[in-house]
Amino acid sequence: MDSHWVPPFNLDTAWLSSCNLGPQFPTWFRWQKSIRELEMSNTGLVSRIPDWFWETFSQATHLDLSSNQLSGELPFNLDFMSVVALSMQSNQLTGLIPKLPRTIELLDISRNSLDGFVPNFQAPHLEVAVLFSNSITGTIPTSICRLQKLRVLDLSNNMLSKELPDCGQKELKPQNQSSNNSTGVNSLSFFSLKITTLLLSNNSFSGGFPLFLQQCQNLSFLDLSQNKFTGELPRWISKSMPGLVILRLRSNNFFGQIPNEIMGLQDVCILDLSNNNFSGAIPPYMENLKALIGTAATDDYTPVDDPFAEDYSDKYGLADMGMSNDSLSVVIKGQVLEYTENALYLMSIDLSCNSLTGEIPVKLSALAGLINLNLSSNMLSGNIPYKIGNLRLLESLDLSKNILGGQIPWSLSNLTYLSRLNLSYNNLSGRIPSGNQLDILGTDDAAYMYIGNPGLCGHPVLRQCPGPPRDPPTNGEPTRLPEDGLSQIDFLLGSIIGFVAATWMVFFGLLFMKRWRYAYFGLLDKLYDRLYVISVVTWQKWFGPRV
Repeated sequence: MDSHWVPPFNLDTAWLSSCNLGPQFPTWFRWQKSIRELEMSNTGLVSRIPDWFWETFSQATHLDLSSNQLSGELPFNLDFMSVVALSMQSNQLTGLIPKLPRTIELLDISRNSLDGFVPNFQAPHLEVAVLFSNSITGTIPTSICRLQKLRVLDLSNNMLSKELPDCGQKELKPQNQSSNNSTGVNSLSFFSLKITTLLLSNNSFSGGFPLFLQQCQNLSFLDLSQNKFTGELPRWISKSMPGLVILRLRSNNFFGQIPNEIMGLQDVCILDLSNNNFSGAIPPYMENLKALIGTAATDDYTPVDDPFAEDYSDKYGLADMGMSNDSLSVVIKGQVLEYTENALYLMSIDLSCNSLTGEIPVKLSALAGLINLNLSSNMLSGNIPYKIGNLRLLESLDLSKNILGGQIPWSLSNLTYLSRLNLSYNNLSGRIPSGNQLDILGTDDAAYMYIGNPGLCGHPVLRQCPGPPRDPPTNGEPTRLPEDGLSQIDFLLGSIIGFVAATWMVFFGLLFMKRWRYAYFGLLDKLYDRLYVISVVTWQKWFGPRV
């Protein structure tokens, strides 16, 4: 279109996604002031957003300019607009996140270069705020505590720091300033946030576990990984956030024992507490993690609500959303893999790189739906649970760099989906089990899975086991001595007992039976006389003088 062309129409809706409209912003849109929905994602725009854009489309409810190369700063104040859904993700925008329209419900400006919030950031109807992968510094504004309709907040991969607001009476005071003291206290006691998804990973947040999460009863997806949080985990996690599906706290400075109450998260599918300073034993009662027990092949399987189930893209008429493309990094199979919306089905427990002690809970074998289990780089002792073969869906098992002892359970050969196994650097001993998937794991360097266990023998390590190869036990019982070894011991022990018993029977018979003594010694005399005569005759026959 010619840059001076004035269109003879007034559009209500313009869906132009993936059309080549660039590189400059089409000027004929300046006359389309009646547009309510404008979609211009992935249209090859390489320019600044013109100043007239915001005034022209001030009455529009849906604006989508995502996946272009638009640059420049956003206006300081967008309060005059009527937009409900604004998506400008994957551009090159800079400056501050502006004062938003009071009507806005969805804001997606992820993957830009925005560096902060305007003062007094407010949006009373905001439900979804997707702001990941920017350069936002400073702290989260305390006004977030008053966004009581907010459901999704994604601030991951930014440069935010300091502590999170605790959303206490101090933060709520502006909202309740017209109320008397008693009313303020009552409103605070019933105050709660509706957040279902909170993503704050890869920032520099500090302080203890966020207190305002006590008011997030609907939270399903919590990711605080790769920050500087410290302190002990509170015991109210499972009580205040009973519907957690994903809990990621990896790469922080949390310490102390993992509270037993965390096993009350019946819906959790991904539990990642790795790379912290946790100590003490792994909490028991792992069978309470109901979502990790049921599988699609069992009758007790109950689907868990997907935290991404509410399709905001359809609700707000957007072709694409940054949140649906946001990734979740998981350490599995010895590498960091990126998962998107399918992460819910990963079914993972990662407690690696801590200082956990004690034994691996036996009830861990009840989690039949588990796909990834990583307990490496701790100080766990005892034996590997002999029923670990019950985890039939397990694809990755890492128990390396602990103090585990005893034999490797033969039930590991039951894990037919296993694609990575690492038992290195423990105190394991005995014959390495074989069969099924174990025979094809690590074909490049299979011995690496068992390195650092000098007591192990058999393929694939160089140390050979004594005796012929034995069949694995089929009864699923704990490791015990082989059956042929038991039969040899039984035979030797029985022979010794029989010899001693027979000797004492003869001795007591001769001691108390007079006729036995006479007969026995008379027999010895006759035998002696016969042997003497035979020996004398034989000697004379062979060595006597010849006539």
